[in-house]
Amino acid sequence: MPLVKRNIEPRHLSRGALPEGIGSELECVTNNTLSAIIRQLSSLSKHAEDVFGELFNEANTFYLRANSLQDRVDRLAVKVTQLDSSVEEGQLQPFSPVLIVWIEQYGYNRLRAVRVQQIRVLV
Repeated sequence: MPLVKRNIEPRHLSRGALPEGIGSELECVTNNTLSAIIRQLSSLSKHAEDVFGELFNEANTFYLRANSLQDRVDRLAVKVTQLDSSVEEGQLQPFSPVLIVWIEQYGYNRLRAVRVQQIRVLV
């Protein structure tokens, strides 16, 4: 069952008791119905303004997030162009014996919880 977020009032346009002593009942009902329609249109206009305001706020938030992401992409693009892939940062050969000893002593386990405990043993 949907939840009602906005109600348009009045709901029943021509319901209501006629005042006593009215000469032209048809004219009275017509005037009351037309005034209720005007109130409904006013309520609808208010709700439309709220909907478009919320839509504007969401679009503005989306725009700000997209600009933030674009700035991050631009900064990363600058960093990537500054990187030189031909420069060798270091050798991994000196660390391979440490890895072999590590695996022989503690076993190779990919679980994070176990890995954290094994690192604590070294420290």
